[in-house]
Amino acid sequence: MNFKKVALIAGAGVACVVTGGMAAPAIGAAIGSTFMGLSGAAATSAGLAALGGGSLAAGGAGMAGGTAVVSAIAGGVGAAGAATASSIVEGNKAKEDLKKAQDDLHEIQKKDAAKQKIIMILEKKLKVAELNYEILREDAEATKEQLDEAQSQIKYILNELEKAKLNA
Repeated sequence: MNFKKVALIAGAGVACVVTGGMAAPAIGAAIGSTFMGLSGAAATSAGLAALGGGSLAAGGAGMAGGTAVVSAIAGGVGAAGAATASSIVEGNKAKEDLKKAQDDLHEIQKKDAAKQKIIMILEKKLKVAELNYEILREDAEATKEQLDEAQSQIKYILNELEKAKLNA
């Protein structure tokens, strides 16, 4: 988690605590009128005291406690909302980074596949060239043997011709 994210969440939480504190009288009035059947300032006071665990005289935290409860809940909700929003943004960034990495990997794999195909083609051409060389070498050896045989025959015939001329 980076500092910017922490500051954003803390700021949202503080803003919600402040606005929650300002909204506490309205929330207290809603509770006082809805659940206690009161109206006006009595509804606000009774609603906030109920949220604070009861009146000060009864051992509760009173209206101040109710205001603190509303502020704390608002702050928690605000911080959670900011954290969620921040996580969503970070999650989207992570998804983009993952997609880019996957695309880069795919490109590398395509290039590697092309290189492998070229290597296979060159290996086949090498085998053909080696076979052609072997055939030509064998043909050259056979031709040399044939030439040697022909030269031997020519020498024999020349010898025989010389003998025939001498005897004639």
